[in-house]
Amino acid sequence: MKRTVILTILLLELGTFARSQNFFPILGGQRVGTSSFTFLKIGASARAVGMGEAVVAMNQDAASIYYNPATLAQLRNTELVTSRVNWPADISYDFISVTHHLTSRHYLGFSAGILHMSPMEETTEYLPHGTGNYFTYQDRFIGLTYAVKLTDRFSFGITLKDVQEDLAGIRMRVALLDMGTFYWTGYKSLRFSAALSHFGSQAAPDGTYEKRVLDSDTGNETVLKTAYQEFSPPTLFQVGAAMEIIERPLTALTLSVQLNHPVDDAEYVLTGMEYQLFHVLYLRSGIKLGKEEEGLSAGLGLSIPLGSWRLNADYSWTNMSHLSDPVRFSIGLGMK
Repeated sequence: MKRTVILTILLLELGTFARSQNFFPILGGQRVGTSSFTFLKIGASARAVGMGEAVVAMNQDAASIYYNPATLAQLRNTELVTSRVNWPADISYDFISVTHHLTSRHYLGFSAGILHMSPMEETTEYLPHGTGNYFTYQDRFIGLTYAVKLTDRFSFGITLKDVQEDLAGIRMRVALLDMGTFYWTGYKSLRFSAALSHFGSQAAPDGTYEKRVLDSDTGNETVLKTAYQEFSPPTLFQVGAAMEIIERPLTALTLSVQLNHPVDDAEYVLTGMEYQLFHVLYLRSGIKLGKEEEGLSAGLGLSIPLGSWRLNADYSWTNMSHLSDPVRFSIGLGMK
């Protein structure tokens, strides 16, 4: 336990130093705000977020396939995870994931998520207090994952997902792809993984809108029906490694390090750790280095045996620079 406390302090000190010295330059900061479907960036699992989302090389539970579909082949039995994220501005994100071992080396998974809020009243420049009309907003995805264990050390996974957005009746839809690998190096418990998430074509809202163009010579106004502009999905490349630096029969300490390269933001580094005691209590912490809005995160988990199953309950908290700090809750059920 003393080692856990010391490592946590070292991680916090490293994060503070990196921020103060600008150790990680904003190499892609000019790309911020250039992608669509940004709800896919929201951490779906309380267990993963508790470790700062440095989990591309972690085979934790059914929610792991959201970060790396190849982890599906590292889950031995049927798993179910549901999560609720209390996002700022009274916005909620609900997530569910189910995994199942088919036969031999083949595995199948299903996941879905929805970002939603209560109906919002419409306002205009002439009626700033509301028109009496309400509109809804939803972002959602449904994904099907397949993974295969090619060898005892190496697995590959792929997720096909349908992603949709609905804002006041304006809809946008696209098919995206996740791909990942998971490799056990053979050195103790060290594993190395890489994943490409949210890869696909550009998308634009359905239909057209009226664009008013003023002729500077005549002063006449022309109304044109114009198609909406297309934007790229928030494609993300992740590479990371994880290892149990302490591993005993009743306790273990896992350390994970990861590099993220998004298409619409600067590169950043994630570090996380998970301390397990008696296979029942889990303490987690993590930090994102070079990420402007998100920083330190922490989490707590309980795993309760129920016959041939285990009930898992997880909680995480994330420190945000400008928004209110979101919390996450996850409930999972898995076979022993």
